[in-house]
Amino acid sequence: MLWAIHCLDAPGTAELRAAQRPAHSARLNATPVRPVLYGPLVAADGTTAVGSLIVVEAASREQVEEFALADPFAVSGVWERVDIQAFAPSQRSPVRLAEEAARAARAPEGRP
Repeated sequence: MLWAIHCLDAPGTAELRAAQRPAHSARLNATPVRPVLYGPLVAADGTTAVGSLIVVEAASREQVEEFALADPFAVSGVWERVDIQAFAPSQRSPVRLAEEAARAARAPEGRP
């Protein structure tokens, strides 16, 4: 199942975010949940980070909560708010279409 993790930064944490970014990034690549999409939420200027959006694949909400709340951004106080919601991509979503194409490529010839 896919999960969307929407995080908003606490005010005045830009320097702390920059300091924690290497640990945060490393953790995204070493976790039991599978990151699908992630990146910073930015202000209207297009560059100033104001939070994070992470979409992961995981078996349970509990697994996602453990992942999010142990993230260096959460532990250090960069994130002021963390919301987790189950996410179901629409039938025409590029993510869903890519998954279907990958499944079709793995299937033996003549079988779905």
